[in-house]
Amino acid sequence: MHTLNTSSLRRCLSVLVLAGAPLGTAWAGYDDGVVAYQRGRHDVALKEFADAAARGDARAQRSLGLMHERGEGVPRDPAQAAECYRKAIAQGLASAQYNLAFVTQAPQSGAPVAVHLATSRP
Repeated sequence: MHTLNTSSLRRCLSVLVLAGAPLGTAWAGYDDGVVAYQRGRHDVALKEFADAAARGDARAQRSLGLMHERGEGVPRDPAQAAECYRKAIAQGLASAQYNLAFVTQAPQSGAPVAVHLATSRP
């Protein structure tokens, strides 16, 4: 049986702390972006989300997609929104699949939209 001495334990803890540092930074940028977005500061939110997304924060990638889809702080760009959603999906963020479905299945401007409501009756 192998036991850890104090020096080995310190090295292990150092590695764990350092490994978590980039993730903490990404989360902070995302949180700052959410606050800025809620205050209507889309320019600041865009920067914070872009920085966090570049560090691999899937939530920030989804938020960038929403901003591109809606044209908030950037010109409306469904193709760019879809790209952002795909990056978030690749990291396992299931909610981005919902967003991707809408941005890729949106009807052309001015096209009639058929609406079917589900009911409990056949």
